Amino acid sequence: MQFKRALGLLPLALLLIAWDIAVELKVYPEILLPRPMKVLMVFVEDWQTVLDNAGASIMRVVTGITLSFLIAVPLGLMIGRYKLLDLMTDWSIQIFRSIPPIALIPLAILFFGIGDKPAIVLIFLAGLWPLLINTIFGVRGIERTLIKVARAARASEGLIMRDIVLPAALPSIFTGLRLAVGSGWLTVVTSELIAVKSGLGYMILNAQLSFRSELIFAGIFVIGAIGLAADQLVRRVRAYVCRWQEGLTASPE
Repeated sequence: MQFKRALGLLPLALLLIAWDIAVELKVYPEILLPRPMKVLMVFVEDWQTVLDNAGASIMRVVTGITLSFLIAVPLGLMIGRYKLLDLMTDWSIQIFRSIPPIALIPLAILFFGIGDKPAIVLIFLAGLWPLLINTIFGVRGIERTLIKVARAARASEGLIMRDIVLPAALPSIFTGLRLAVGSGWLTVVTSELIAVKSGLGYMILNAQLSFRSELIFAGIFVIGAIGLAADQLVRRVRAYVCRWQEGLTASPE
């Protein structure tokens, strides 16, 4: 199994080889396309800069996505459960989820200024909609028989929500969380290019202004690595929380 997992490194290794060949052939000047070893040295010589900015970006994403989770999941459970709420909110959800958070950067700066607040608000909005919609569809996918049996046993609405609706919707909620983390991570980098004075996006912008292409590539690699780590973390938590689902669903052979 570990060997199969290691196959995921093969495309990255091929990309690294192609990159090194491109440098040797001088496809671009080295000031634009640095050698892989030069990029690697950034993590030795400028590790403090990379670490500080990565920490700032992670803090913003964790804060924004946590707020999204705390609001979207309860709201999604209610909307998915009650038809009237669904009718009242469907058009609003479809309208607002179509607006990319990037388009709201000017408004975020006007209302919250420069700093962490606009970035966190934009991450919150980026994570809200995938979490909300996946939670709603998770509730709608519950078998009616389960609800009917619970009602026949005179279970209270609170008991139905806690013991039937929430557990059945958990796989969809975690799918929404994975999408939310990905969206939040993309949004934080974009917002840091404009509205924030720290973070990986800010570091990349400063590196571009000072023609430090190796720092740009290092920042890009860190963004990808953290995105992968965050996705793997959510998948592992999902596998543990939803372990009752193991063997009930199709998976790649």
